[in-house]
Amino acid sequence: MKNELYTRVAERGAPSEVETRLRAAIAALKKTIANKNAELTQLRADVPALVRAVNQLTLENQALREALVNPDAQVIPIRATRSRHD
Repeated sequence: MKNELYTRVAERGAPSEVETRLRAAIAALKKTIANKNAELTQLRADVPALVRAVNQLTLENQALREALVNPDAQVIPIRATRSRHD
């Protein structure tokens, strides 16, 4: 089949309009795939840093919760200041 296609193309002297459109569509799809693969690679590279940030925030959150429960914690409450117009 492939040889028959090339024979017909050679007889016409140029590829058909359909073939030209298909080749353009294939090129656009390959570009899209390449872009998506690059994006996926970047996202996979970002995951370890995000995991470290979540772990750090979890530890900080746990420490803050323990400080609230611990009666010996030196936490100074912040009081809202009232304006003179109240």
